[in-house]
Amino acid sequence: MDHLYHKFFHALPIRVVTTDDDLHLLSPEELHLVRQTERWALFGSVLIELVAYIIIFLPIYEFPDFSESQTLNLGGPFIHVTGKFHWAKDGWMFLVTVVELYVLLLLNLAAVHGIAVATGYIKRNQMAQETSGLIRIALEGRFSELQQFGIDPYEQMNPWMLYLFIIFNRLKGLIGGVIARAVISNVFGREIMRVYLDFSGMPIYMAINMYTTYAILRNARVVVMGQTSIEIVRRHLPATPLSPWELGLVYDSLQFIAVNKRDFHANHYYLTKAIVDHFGIEVEATHPLPVDFLEKLKAVRQPVADICRLIIVLGFLLDGTLSWRERRQLAVLRQQGILALSYADLEKYRRQFVDGQGLDGITSHLLGNA
Repeated sequence: MDHLYHKFFHALPIRVVTTDDDLHLLSPEELHLVRQTERWALFGSVLIELVAYIIIFLPIYEFPDFSESQTLNLGGPFIHVTGKFHWAKDGWMFLVTVVELYVLLLLNLAAVHGIAVATGYIKRNQMAQETSGLIRIALEGRFSELQQFGIDPYEQMNPWMLYLFIIFNRLKGLIGGVIARAVISNVFGREIMRVYLDFSGMPIYMAINMYTTYAILRNARVVVMGQTSIEIVRRHLPATPLSPWELGLVYDSLQFIAVNKRDFHANHYYLTKAIVDHFGIEVEATHPLPVDFLEKLKAVRQPVADICRLIIVLGFLLDGTLSWRERRQLAVLRQQGILALSYADLEKYRRQFVDGQGLDGITSHLLGNA
C-alpha cells in the first residue's frame, strides 16, 4: 500500500502557481491558495461521509427482508449470547466504511500535495525530496525518529492511561454515535422512525472527518514551513563552545518539550537534529528529564539560558498548537522567573508561525541577535 500511496502522490498534477523561495514565509497569495485548498478538503470530507451513509443505508432500506433475514446464530464460546449476527447488513456496512476511509486517505494525500504546491515546497519539474514525509503526514504517521536521539515524549506517563487514550481516540466516532442514538430515543421515544436513528451519527462522523482533515492539513503547513524556519534559527545560534554540563542542560531542554507535548512531531525531530548537530551533543540511548531541570536552568549563565528558553518556546510553537499542559507549564516558568512570556504572547507567536510569518520575531526576542 505504501508504494500505491507514493505512486498516487507523485501522479497528482502540479499547477503553475506564483510562489517564492521563502518556504518559512507565506505571501498573501500563497496563504490564499493554502486556505482555499483547506476549505475544499473540508467540504470533500463532509461530502464523502454523506455519500457513504447513503450508499450504506439505501440498499438496506430497499431490501429490508434480505438485510434483516441473513443472520448467523452465534455458537461455540458465544452459545449463551442472545441475538443474531446480521452478517449481510453488518458486512455491507463494514465494506463501505473501509472504502470510505480509503477515499478519505486519498483526499488527504491530494490536499497535502496541494498545500505543498501552494507554498512552493513542490514545484513543477522539481519534486521535493521530502515527499515521503508529506505522505506520512497525510497518513497520520508518527515521526518516531525522535527516539534515535534518546528523546521520549511518553516518559513518566502511565502506560494504561496511554492505551486508554489511544483506544478512546479510535472509538470516539462509535461512542458518539451510540450516545446520539440513545439521546434521540429518550427525547422522541422508541417509536421514532428508524431512518432518524440510522442517520443520527452522521453529523458526528462528519465533524470527526472535518477535524481530522483540518489537523492533517494544518500539520502539513507547519511542517513545510518549519523545516526552513528551524534552519534559519540554527544560523542565529551562538557558536560559543559549551561545557559538558551546559550541553546536558540543552539536551534536557529538548526532552522537556517532548514530555510537555506527549507526542512525536516532525518539527520536533528537525529541531532536535539541528540542535544536536549544531552543538555536537553526544546522543544517549535514553535521556530522562532530571527532576531539578528548572533549578539548573535558573543557575546557568545567561547565554546558555537564552538558548534553552528558545528551545522550550520553539517546542511549544512548532507543532502549531498550544495545549492546556503547555499553558500550565508556561505559568510555572513565569512564576519561577525563567520565561517572561505571557500566554497571549505565546499565542501571538503561534498564530504568526501558522499563518506563515516565520519564527524571526520570537528568535530575535529571546536571543537578541537575529
